[in-house]
Amino acid sequence: MQILILGREKLLCRAEAIAVFGSANLLNDDVVKLPDDAKVDINMLGGAIKSGRVIKQNINKNPISLQTEISNFILSQNPEGKFSFGISYYGKYKMAMAPIGIKLKRSLQQAGLKPRYVQAKADSPLNAASVKYNKLIDKGFEIIVIDSGPSLAIALTTGVQDIDSYSKRDYDKPCRDRKVGMLPPKLSQIMINLSQPKPEDIIVDPFCGSGGLLIEAALMGFKSQGSDLAEEMVDCSKANINWLSEHYDVLFAPDILAPSDATKRTYPIKGYNIVSEGYLGRNFLSKPTKQLVDEQIGELRKLYLDFFSNLKNQALRPTKVVVTMPFWVFDDQLVELNIIDEIIKLGYTKSEFESVRHNNLLYHREGQYTGRQILVFTK
Repeated sequence: MQILILGREKLLCRAEAIAVFGSANLLNDDVVKLPDDAKVDINMLGGAIKSGRVIKQNINKNPISLQTEISNFILSQNPEGKFSFGISYYGKYKMAMAPIGIKLKRSLQQAGLKPRYVQAKADSPLNAASVKYNKLIDKGFEIIVIDSGPSLAIALTTGVQDIDSYSKRDYDKPCRDRKVGMLPPKLSQIMINLSQPKPEDIIVDPFCGSGGLLIEAALMGFKSQGSDLAEEMVDCSKANINWLSEHYDVLFAPDILAPSDATKRTYPIKGYNIVSEGYLGRNFLSKPTKQLVDEQIGELRKLYLDFFSNLKNQALRPTKVVVTMPFWVFDDQLVELNIIDEIIKLGYTKSEFESVRHNNLLYHREGQYTGRQILVFTK
């Protein structure tokens, strides 16, 4: 059995897994089970922190049984020389892994092995950095303990997010504009996967900004095309695409068009998906008033409806449209554009996602005043 450990926005991360693999059944709030024939490439998934393979199920929920099963597995691998191991627990009810790890280290030493135990801070799961820098996949073991209710299962970590590459793509690009907001690389990957592109499809971003989503499309092996209304953003995208070509090997370099209006431009005449961070309105650096937000809503509603109307009138309509729209939170009340019904009246079908509450895919970072609602439409 193959599993994924979900990232922070769990509903969104699970929706991505369902789009890519067809199903992603919950084992608990953090862990999903994938189909047996799933081919997992952790570098192509923005919403999965780790991937793993289950090696033992139906383990009694007591420390002695758990330690015994982990010990049996490590001994069966016949590790030679010094090696490192760590244990990460995922479940609703906390179990202390540190005492188990320390006792396990001693028992492995008594068996003639040379283990090093990597302990997480505050007995939380090991983060991606700890797994990577301690080489727990290539030259050791990370054991994932899954608590799914009446019993435990253990899995071996087989992949972990490359945090250094994400950071490089997020912060090392030559052109970054915080004033207009920046789509994180992981969210870009999730959105591309939600569009379920075929290998030959073109990923089109008509609000391309600094080109971050186009970079992710190229790294995932897709042809892509970007445009933006602002000339300075087109220039920014071009600079970042040049940077991409210098630092990464990509099969298809993104195509950046001259400045153009997403609500009026002409789109490709062969298979394409729209995947885009739509305009989110003013980037508030301090908490806005309800009045300030209300002043934007009329303008933003018109922008998005004009955008979808233009797509409807194209010679070839996109197969999928995955777009972010803004939302704001005031006193725990969610304020949205509320234009989904109007988009549906234009002839689009809103995609629903299995077991996602209210089919509402939201992305929001603490300390930010504008969130993103991710919407998926088919023609």
